[in-house]
Amino acid sequence: MPQEHKLSASEEEYLEAIYTRQEANAQAATTRDLAQCLDVKAASVTEMLKKLSEKGFINYTPYHGATLTELGFKIATKVKRKHRLLERFLVDICGVNKRESHQQACEMEHVISDKAVDTLSTQLGHPATCPGGSVIPEGEKGGETGVSKLSEMGAGTYIIRFLTSPEPETISRLCSLGLIPGLPVKVLRKIAHGPIVIEMKDTQIALGRDVAESLLVSPEEKEVEGRRARRRKGAPSAAPAANA
Repeated sequence: MPQEHKLSASEEEYLEAIYTRQEANAQAATTRDLAQCLDVKAASVTEMLKKLSEKGFINYTPYHGATLTELGFKIATKVKRKHRLLERFLVDICGVNKRESHQQACEMEHVISDKAVDTLSTQLGHPATCPGGSVIPEGEKGGETGVSKLSEMGAGTYIIRFLTSPEPETISRLCSLGLIPGLPVKVLRKIAHGPIVIEMKDTQIALGRDVAESLLVSPEEKEVEGRRARRRKGAPSAAPAANA
C-alpha cells in the first residue's frame, strides 16, 4: 500500500500552483508568482513554503523560489489531474463556462476521491486535455505515477517530466542546456562513480550524478502509448557536447 500523505486544501493549492508554474517554464516558483496566483500576501506564502519544505514536499530557497520534490510532484500531479478532469466534466456535461469551471474545480478537487476521479475519467472517455487545452496528467498505476530520477535509470529513452533540485542554480543550468519537461533523452551509458552520458537532439551530454537526480523522467514507451490511446479515443494529443 502506498503511504498516504494528508495535506490541507491550502497545502494542496500551493503544490498545485508550483506545479503549474514549473509546467509552464520549468523554473522555480517565486514568492511573488505564488502570491499573485493564489491572491495571498507574500508573508503568507513564505510561511507556507517553509512549512512545505520541512515536510519534504518542496525545495525552497529564500529569494530564489520553490520547486517540487519527487514526493511533492507526485501529490501535485494527482491534484492537478483531479482539477482538470473536473473542469472537463463541468464544461462538457454540466454546461458551466470555463471561468466558473476553474473556480468550482478548485473547491471540488480536495474532496473527490481517487477512485471517483478515475471513474469520472472513464465516463468522460479519458480526455487528454482540460477545456483550456492543458494536458491532463495520467492516472496512477499500482499507486505509482511512473516517474523516477534519471540517475536511477538504465540505458533507454525517457521523457523529462519535471525538474527538481534544492539548488536554484541546478534548475537554471538544466534549462540553459535545454533539458526541460517534454524533451526525450536517451541514456547511453553510466560511468562507474562518474557521470551519466545522455543524448538529446543528436547531442551527447555528460551529466553529473547529482544533476541527473534533478530530472524526473518516465519511459518513452509509456508516453507514446498514452498518445496512441488518446488518438484511438479521438482526443487531441498533449510537447554541442557539454558537461553539467
